[in-house]
Amino acid sequence: MKRLLILVTLTMLVAFTAQAAPVTINAIGTVAWNGIQDEPLSTVTVGEMVFMTIQVDSDVFTDAVPGDVRAYDVMFFDVSFSSGLGLGLLAGAPDTYFALIDGYPASDGFFVSSLPSSPGGVPLEQEPFNFNLDLGYEGETLENLSILDALGTYDFTGMTRFGFNLWSGGPDNLAMDIEFQQLIITSPLPTEESSWSGVKAMYR
Repeated sequence: MKRLLILVTLTMLVAFTAQAAPVTINAIGTVAWNGIQDEPLSTVTVGEMVFMTIQVDSDVFTDAVPGDVRAYDVMFFDVSFSSGLGLGLLAGAPDTYFALIDGYPASDGFFVSSLPSSPGGVPLEQEPFNFNLDLGYEGETLENLSILDALGTYDFTGMTRFGFNLWSGGPDNLAMDIEFQQLIITSPLPTEESSWSGVKAMYR
């Protein structure tokens, strides 16, 4: 009987891991420079913490560049500051993607974009500003393009580049620059009780 229960439990765990799962991505940084003069973003001060939070479904994606880039459809998006200001996406904005790059042996990485195949950012509800996150890492950082295999914390270890900012008019016209600290990718597991708000609380 005990062995049967163990087998049933293992079967349930295998079934769980085979199913699609919600995945939360948190990017954390600090404001390095703010040139925005229009409220409410003009009130953000240098040194404030910045939190990007997005959620995707591990089973909803586009293989934008087969074998190299997989873009997951974003179901929830929020950028908030330690002062309390929070911003979502522009109403009616194009689809938003969180993409994984597995370009072994050249480079791996992550980006947030309205395009599934390349970085560029997404439009915020405070026009005309766009949010951009584009992180590059050494090859072999990611095992593959499955976001469930990419769960973990990414910092400056193996980093080759980062872009974490707000821009207007074009990606090269920065309006706010953000000093990157960490990217955290998490998904609830049967044995875990995770709190995404707890991640923010650690940095407040």
